[in-house]
Amino acid sequence: MEMVQRFRRHSAEAMFVAGFLFDFLTMQRIDARADLAFQLGYLAGLTVLLIYQHREVTGRWAPRRIAQRWWRYNREALHFLYGGLLSAYVVLYVRSSTLARPAVFLALLVAVMVLNEVPPLQRAGYRLRLGLYGFCLLSFLAYFIPILVGRIDAWVFVLSLLLSMAGVWQVAGWLVPSHGRRVSARMRLCAPAAGVLGFIAVLYALGLIPPVPLSVQFHGIYHDVRREGTVYSLVYEKPPAWRPWRRDSRPFERRQGDRLHYFARVFAPSGFRHRVMIRWEVFEPSRDVWTTTDRIPLNVVGGRTEGFRGAAVKANFRAGRWRVTAETEDGRAIATLSFRVEDDSRTDERQWATLQG
Repeated sequence: MEMVQRFRRHSAEAMFVAGFLFDFLTMQRIDARADLAFQLGYLAGLTVLLIYQHREVTGRWAPRRIAQRWWRYNREALHFLYGGLLSAYVVLYVRSSTLARPAVFLALLVAVMVLNEVPPLQRAGYRLRLGLYGFCLLSFLAYFIPILVGRIDAWVFVLSLLLSMAGVWQVAGWLVPSHGRRVSARMRLCAPAAGVLGFIAVLYALGLIPPVPLSVQFHGIYHDVRREGTVYSLVYEKPPAWRPWRRDSRPFERRQGDRLHYFARVFAPSGFRHRVMIRWEVFEPSRDVWTTTDRIPLNVVGGRTEGFRGAAVKANFRAGRWRVTAETEDGRAIATLSFRVEDDSRTDERQWATLQG
């Protein structure tokens, strides 16, 4: 009995962790129908629980005898759904992020996960609960709408934002009593959610939201990229015996006539088309800044589980620190690779290794 009582005291935390682990272990492609169906089901379940929990608290509803057996676990169910949704968002947004800029949004995701388990906030009113609900709704629609329409841009994000606010407004309408000043009551309930959605809109405008549903599955720097039919051969200088783990040309040993080849596999959902930009930058030590030298377009077509494959080539480059970034047209980074270019004065014949991309 003591073990049972101990579990009951920590059941909400246990169900939250269970929801997190379930999604972490079962997540597939971001456009996998089963995963999207689960997430839609989680959001629908959250909506129903929020409505009936509020009605129970306000005395407008009570579970009948048959439902009482299951309803006593409604708090655990709520935390399982939140754990499943937030863990899915963490996994999917991490896959589509790079550098420190999107870390602001990822930190916000993790903070929401932690704060959701703080007892004072668990007992907070429905205004804060609707704020968390709005956060979950927009986090989902930010990649679900692009999957549906097959593209990603500012207008698609605005549509996701408006639909999220409309969803919160509708749920607030189901929570408030059917009499009295309903509009003002709904506005009070929606205020925290509006603040959360507005904050996320600011993060998007600053380029701090990862560009879901795009993600780079693999990338590297090579001396040559050869394509024969559907097969890509990635050529790099054979590494020394003490560096058997190296699978690309970093650092890049430059000789006369060499060209830089950046190869990437970019995942995009089925039916998705987007022009990914490959940005080449070199570090200027005298000014302590990164300078863009080229921005090469790569037209990505979605659908392949292994990702769309493509390469960008650069012929004019010098020794020094370099980085190449795959980014959206509006400048949101999907993945970044840093490397050094070093002059190679040797004249012996180089040994090459090949990797299938």
